[in-house]
Amino acid sequence: MPKYLRTPIAAAIIAATSIPVMSVAQAQTLALEEVVVTAQRRETLLQETPIAVTAFSAEKIADLGIYDIADIGSFAPNTNIQKQPSSNSNMSIYIRGVGSGETSLMVDPKTSFYLDGVYMSKTVGSVFDIVDLQSVEVLRGPQGTLFGRNSTGGAVNVTTIKPTGELGGKLQGSIGNDGYRRVAGSVDLPKMGDVLSMKLSAAKMEYDGWAKNDWPGGEANLGSEDNTAYRVALRLEPSESLVVDYTFDRTDNIGVPTPFQISKVKDSIYNGFTDTPFPYTFLGGEIFQQMAATVGDPTKRREQYTLDGVSDEYLEVDGHNLTVSWELEPFMVKYIYAKRDTDSGYASTDLDGGAYTMRDLFYGGGQSIPTQGFQAAIDEGWIKLETHELQLIGDAMDDRLQYTVGLYYYEEDIYQDNPQTFALPIQFLVGSPIGGAFIGAGFCNDFGTGPVCQGSQRLPLPFPFPGADPNSNGLVDFIYGQTTESSAVYGQATYSLTEELDITVGLRYTEDKRDGFLFNESLGHSSIDDKLTNRDKWDDLSYLLTLNYSVSPDMNVYFTHSTGYNGGGFNSRASTVTAWDEAYNEETLDSYELGIKSDWLNQRLRVNAALFYNDYQDMQIAVFEAGSGGASSRITNAGSSTYQGLELELFALLSENITLDLTYGYLDAEFDEYNARNPVTNQIENIASVTTVTRAPENTGALGLQYSLPNTGVGALSARVDITYTDSMTFHPFQNQFDSSESRTVANARLTLDELSVGEGGELRLSAWVKNFTDEEYREWGIDFGTLGFAGNTWNQPRTFGFDVIYQF
Repeated sequence: MPKYLRTPIAAAIIAATSIPVMSVAQAQTLALEEVVVTAQRRETLLQETPIAVTAFSAEKIADLGIYDIADIGSFAPNTNIQKQPSSNSNMSIYIRGVGSGETSLMVDPKTSFYLDGVYMSKTVGSVFDIVDLQSVEVLRGPQGTLFGRNSTGGAVNVTTIKPTGELGGKLQGSIGNDGYRRVAGSVDLPKMGDVLSMKLSAAKMEYDGWAKNDWPGGEANLGSEDNTAYRVALRLEPSESLVVDYTFDRTDNIGVPTPFQISKVKDSIYNGFTDTPFPYTFLGGEIFQQMAATVGDPTKRREQYTLDGVSDEYLEVDGHNLTVSWELEPFMVKYIYAKRDTDSGYASTDLDGGAYTMRDLFYGGGQSIPTQGFQAAIDEGWIKLETHELQLIGDAMDDRLQYTVGLYYYEEDIYQDNPQTFALPIQFLVGSPIGGAFIGAGFCNDFGTGPVCQGSQRLPLPFPFPGADPNSNGLVDFIYGQTTESSAVYGQATYSLTEELDITVGLRYTEDKRDGFLFNESLGHSSIDDKLTNRDKWDDLSYLLTLNYSVSPDMNVYFTHSTGYNGGGFNSRASTVTAWDEAYNEETLDSYELGIKSDWLNQRLRVNAALFYNDYQDMQIAVFEAGSGGASSRITNAGSSTYQGLELELFALLSENITLDLTYGYLDAEFDEYNARNPVTNQIENIASVTTVTRAPENTGALGLQYSLPNTGVGALSARVDITYTDSMTFHPFQNQFDSSESRTVANARLTLDELSVGEGGELRLSAWVKNFTDEEYREWGIDFGTLGFAGNTWNQPRTFGFDVIYQF
C-alpha cells in the first residue's frame, strides 16, 4: 500500500466512499447545491471550472465557526496558513509547499491574497476579522495569467457581500474561555433615490490570551488581542448597465503575540556541510545556562513565562476599493482601483524565552547584570499600496468564445525601522580588536591551544566603536525602504472546440522595478546618510494551456500546463555589502495538472481530484545567518526542486440528515539542487541531499460530519464534528533538528439551533462550540538561530470553547 494511503485521513476516505448513501426515494429529493466561484475573474460553476479550487461559502464558514482567514488553511488540501512568530497580524500562506516565511517588507509573498479583486502585497495586515463575507476560494497551483502577480503557489480569493438596497441586518455576539468576546454587526439600508445602496459593518473582538507573563511591569497576557474593524460599502447604479462599488475598511489591532518558547540551547554549529562542537551552555556562560534551564520538556507547550522584553504590537490599516462595471453587450468593461495604507510595529519582541542576568564587560564592568538574549523592535513600519486594473470581459462567436483581457499597474512604498540587540558568546569575539579586553578581565583561559573564553557579551557595544552608531548606542540600527512598480498586460480565452471539449489559453507579460535602500549599523554605517542603495528590474512571460473535456453532464476532466513567476529583489537583512549589492533573481515554476470534477448518485456525491507535478527553478530561499551583526536571513536563488502530489475533495449527502466533507492532500517535495557556499573551501556546492523543503507536510486532510434535523417549529438542530490532520514539517532547509513540528490531529465540534423565529421577519441562531477539544499540542512555527546558539518555537492555542448568538432580519 502506498504510504500516502496509510494515514488516518486516508483511511477515513476509503471508509466514507463505502458507506451506503440512501434509498432511491430519498435520492430523488436530495442533491448537493451548485457552487459558484470567481476563480477565473468571472462567475462560473465550480464543477465546470478547470482549476483545483476549494470554495467556502458564507454558510459553510458559519458551520465551521471561522472568523479568521488563517483558520481556512486547515480545511483545504495541501494548504498551510499560519500567523508568523512575534506577530498577531502577519500571515504566511503556503499552497502545495510554495510560500514565504520571510517577514521583511521587501519580500513579496509567493501565494497571493486578493480581497474583492485587489492584490494584498504583503503578509502584514492580512489577518483580519471576517465581516460581511460572501466567499473564500483557495486556488491551488500557479495562477500566472489572470491573478498573475506572485502567484506561483496559488491564491486566496476573498469576496465580500455587496449592498442589496433592501433593509436588513445581522448582529453577532460570542463569548468563550480565556476572556474571548466578540460582537459584530451589519445593516443594509434601503436604496436611496433608486440608485444608491449602503451597507455598514463593524466588529470588535477581545481575547485575554492563553499564556501568562510573570515579569513585573511586563505585558501579562501573552497571545492576547484587541481588534476593532469597520467597513462602509456603497453601490451606485445610475443605469441597468453601470454599477459602481466603493468600500472603505479600517482595522485597528493591538495585541501581544504568541510567546516564543526555547526548545534547545545548542551544543554544536551546523552549516549544511559540517557539524562543529560548540557547547553554548559552557562557552556562552550564564545567559545560555539560564536559557537552557527554561527548556524543560521541549515537546510540551508552556503556558507560564518570565519575559522581560515583550510588548504589545499595533496594526492600523485603511483600505479603499473602487470597482466600476459597465455592461456593453457583448462585453463588460471593469476598472478596479485600490489604495491601502498599513502601519505596524512594537516596542519590543522577546525571542530569547526569558529574563536573564550575566557578567557583562562593557555594560556591567564585568559584573552580573540583567541583559537581553535576543530582542528587537519595530519603531516604525508602513506600507503604502496603490493599484489600477482595467479589464475587458466578454463572449463572442455565439458564446463559444469567452475572454478576459486586462492591464494592471501596481505601486508600493515600504519603510521599516527594526533595531535589535543580542548577546553573543565571547569565544566568537576572540581575535577581534576587543578580544584582549576579555582575556584581561579573566573571561578566558589558555589550555595550550589558544584562549578559550566562557561568558557572553551584549552587542552592540554601548560606546562609539567601529561598527557602533554613537547616536543609538546599544542597538543595531537597521532601517530599510523600497519603492516597487509592477505593470502587466494579460489575456485569457476559452474556446469550445466541440460541445464536450474546451481549450483555454492565457498569457501575461509582467515587468517589475524596485528601488531600495538599506542602513545597517553592522555594515559600518554610523548615519542614515551612509545608506546603501540598489535598483533593478525583472520581467517574465507567463502562460497557461488547459484542455477541459466533458465526459458526461456530471463529469469534467481537465489537463493544464501553466507557469508562475516571482520577481527578484534585494536582501534587506544582508550581513555584508556584497549580499546587498547582489540582488536575487526571479524564480519560475512550471506546473502540470490533471484533474477531475464529478458528481455521482444524482448529485448526492461530489468527487473532485487533481494530480500535479511542479518543476521549480531558481528558487528564492531564505537562509538564516547570524554573526556579530545579529540575526538575519539572506534570500538566494539556491537551486531547483520538484513538487508533486495529489488532492482529493469529497462531499456527500449520506442521508436526509447527514452530510460529509472530506479533503486529502499528498505532497512529495524535494530539492533537486540546493547550492550553498562551503565556508571551508569557499566554493558553491550542492547540498540537496541533506536538505528538506520547508512547510511542506507530506499528508494533510480534513474530515467533517454534520447531522441536521429539519425545523419542527422550535428551530433546526444540527451537530457538526471536524477533524483535521497535518503531517510533520520543518521550518528551515537544514537547521531543523530542534524546531520542527510533529504531526497533529485537531478536532472541533459545534452544536447549533438555527431558524428560531424572533418577532416579524427576525431569525436567531445559537451555537455552542469547542475547538481543539482534545487539547492537542503542536509547534506552529520554529526558528533555529544558528550561531546565536539556540532554537525555539511558537505553539498553538490550547482548547477553547464558547457560545455564539446570531440575530438576522
